Amino acid sequence: MALINTAVGLLAISSPIGVLPVVAKAGGGDPSRIRQISRMAVLTFLFTLWAACWWGQALLDLFAITLDSFRIAGGLILLPIGLRLIEGLEVSSADGETGWDSLGVVPIGLPLLAGPGAISLVVAEAPEQWLGRLALSAVIGLLALGIYLVLLVSMPLRRALGELQEKVISRLMGLLLSAIAVQMLVSGLKGCFPVLH
Repeated sequence: MALINTAVGLLAISSPIGVLPVVAKAGGGDPSRIRQISRMAVLTFLFTLWAACWWGQALLDLFAITLDSFRIAGGLILLPIGLRLIEGLEVSSADGETGWDSLGVVPIGLPLLAGPGAISLVVAEAPEQWLGRLALSAVIGLLALGIYLVLLVSMPLRRALGELQEKVISRLMGLLLSAIAVQMLVSGLKGCFPVLH
């Protein structure tokens, strides 16, 4: 169940539907450019979150940060992102000065798809056992494949969805993200202050 919650949280945070306008603008309507940008964005997403899954806890230990403290910090990072999505505000936008060939890495791959919120969620929810981390890595891989397919059909999908449906999906993702952020905060506070149990 925790794995499903993490997967839903990652999907809400990365919000591939919300990234479609950036991909479409970066690709300029050229299918080969959109493919290249999508591939770079998804590889950036995949390797960043795999690194967070396998070595994130080691980094926390290096700086003597507890997992509960990191959950609280992750919740505080995620909550404003979720609230901005609910309000229909942009979380981030591409810089027009960047070359189209590198837009897949920055800003689409990092931080739009694999931003601080997604990294925080993976580090905070990564299981201690290696089998659990392997399962989480597989989930991240499946999400990356799904996001890649969504980005590949960015132009027809945007036309099919229309502006209203795009806004509804974005707000729904924001609501899910806010709920996950609150749950992370509650879990972190319970861990830091056992009297709250």
